[in-house]
Amino acid sequence: MTSPRAQAPLESFPTPAETARAEQTEAAGARLAATLRAGDVVLVAGELGAGKTTFVRGACRALGVTGPVTSPTFTIGQRYDGDVPVSHLDLYRVGALGGEDPGLLEDYLTPDRVAFVEWPDAALAVLGERAVVRVRLAHLGGDRRRIEVVLCR
Repeated sequence: MTSPRAQAPLESFPTPAETARAEQTEAAGARLAATLRAGDVVLVAGELGAGKTTFVRGACRALGVTGPVTSPTFTIGQRYDGDVPVSHLDLYRVGALGGEDPGLLEDYLTPDRVAFVEWPDAALAVLGERAVVRVRLAHLGGDRRRIEVVLCR
């Protein structure tokens, strides 16, 4: 299934943006989701506690996911059904893909899904050519976050 880019083009996404509450970080994810289509891969980076999963949760809600959206740190990936199917990966525990099954990510990175990849550095050789957007979140203290979005293509 191919979906057209929904609302504003990615170039109109305000960056950097600052949020003061988790709801605002989710809303920023939702704004980004409005620019995505099936097959897009979004790399989401930031230190522990920066709000990566909160950002992805907001994007998932905007893409029609109604169930829980949680960090897949211990499972590597989750698949969610929505208006557009979504894959959510967390490569924090992977380290590097060198010793892993080469097909580890293939079931998640399909042309019919939007994929969000937290801690993408472990797989940049594979993900770099597929990524359409890079998101970097930084913790500014309390619930404040800085969100930078960069178009890859």
